[in-house]
Amino acid sequence: MSVERRLGVVGPVRMPRLMAVLNASPESFSGGVVDLGGVVEAAAAHLSDGASILDIGGQSLRTDQAELDVEVEAGRSVPLIRACREAFGDDGPDISVDTYRAEVASAAVAAGATIVNDPSGLRDPALVEVVASTGVKVVVTYNRARPKVRLAPGDLVTDPVADGLSVVAERIDRLVAAGVAESQILVDPGPDLGKSPAQTVAVLRSLSAFRFFGRPLLLALSRKDVIGAVLSRPPGERSAGLDGVLAALDLDADDVIRVHEPGVVRDFYVMRAVVEGSVDVSEDLELPVHLRHRPPS
Repeated sequence: MSVERRLGVVGPVRMPRLMAVLNASPESFSGGVVDLGGVVEAAAAHLSDGASILDIGGQSLRTDQAELDVEVEAGRSVPLIRACREAFGDDGPDISVDTYRAEVASAAVAAGATIVNDPSGLRDPALVEVVASTGVKVVVTYNRARPKVRLAPGDLVTDPVADGLSVVAERIDRLVAAGVAESQILVDPGPDLGKSPAQTVAVLRSLSAFRFFGRPLLLALSRKDVIGAVLSRPPGERSAGLDGVLAALDLDADDVIRVHEPGVVRDFYVMRAVVEGSVDVSEDLELPVHLRHRPPS
């Protein structure tokens, strides 16, 4: 993707696509704003910071919160999706609905969503028909856990990489059999989901194995437990840890990173490209005066 806003580089920066999180769930870690005007404003800021996908969900996967009724979840996310689509137009960014329920996904697509981001791994069979009948893209996630349930250590699989490849293959076969084109599919190895921190690390170290399917990868790594476990950091203090993970991964321009702060991740990739030499800076590049010092408090 090409990054433009106020960057002192010559030429486009090759980097994964950024999916910006816009939560409509008050119980979510990210503390998303729920009023329509606030969400559209936040979405515009994310797009300006380099995001090309907006991910809107009405229900957090937090295991310490009760599951919402379908009507409540849809009532949170669908109006926000509609507002963003109206604000940015049909030719605007992709809009993803973060849900594991077919009813919510169907309503979201009707409101303008172009991607179904199902963190459950198609646990709801009706989701397959929603994707097949509408032609939207779908994220196939490797997750053995039921929604909003944390697996006990004794319930974890022995080999998350081999099991993940098997599960994803079965889900893709199911989608293709229903008439879904492979070009509609993205693969999410599911960091944290149904995995211990050590298992998530094992999956990330073997990320290339998930290239077997020939589909773009989606990685939801922002503020994840694995980063918090390694660094002993709460969710709001895991940005540097995320940068460390991204520095170790070989991601393509077609891949997607789901993030809460797209500008921070964009800056990471820009500076890496500059130092690596894949893009240049102008010989007359200077720091604007107003950016030289921290504004007085």
